[in-house]
Amino acid sequence: MPLQVNQVDQTNGSTPGGTAATVSAVSPSYLPQYEPASPFANQDGLIAAPNVDLATQFVQLLTAKYSFAANAKVIQAYADTTKSLLDITA
Repeated sequence: MPLQVNQVDQTNGSTPGGTAATVSAVSPSYLPQYEPASPFANQDGLIAAPNVDLATQFVQLLTAKYSFAANAKVIQAYADTTKSLLDITA
């Protein structure tokens, strides 16, 4: 069964910021597609093609990747700033 990951911005609540991911099943999980030459076709020439849009999934993957990288940079900048503020030996 194909699954879909939905990313939601957390802009409200007690600690705003970040994203939350939920996983849901894609319904319907397949679409009938006419391909009579396929070895998997039924007597009507139909196969069960997955109901997944690869372009949308790839865009969501890139969005998640760059969001994670940006969040990691923010955490690193916070750690560097805290370290320099607490360095009183200079």
